[in-house]
Amino acid sequence: MTSHGTMHAANGYRRKGPDYLNNPDMVAFTIGRVVMAKMMAGRPLSWNTLRARLMHIAEGDTVDLPAGVNAEMALAALRYLPALPEVSRFKG
Repeated sequence: MTSHGTMHAANGYRRKGPDYLNNPDMVAFTIGRVVMAKMMAGRPLSWNTLRARLMHIAEGDTVDLPAGVNAEMALAALRYLPALPEVSRFKG
């Protein structure tokens, strides 16, 4: 039995990665690190910028890479994020 599964990025390409990357806690860690890095840098953050940053990391961008985050982690996080937020879910 192998410890690697296939992960799919939002743009459709695949990459092998360890199964632990698919754990919701690792996804939360990855997203949290990316969000914190954006906030600490004073950069605007939105749903679209979060997805775009994760996609850049998944494609190998290492400029201002948050500590502890790598391309495989970004790919796993993208799998958990829907394309668009469910706006109606956030209405009071």
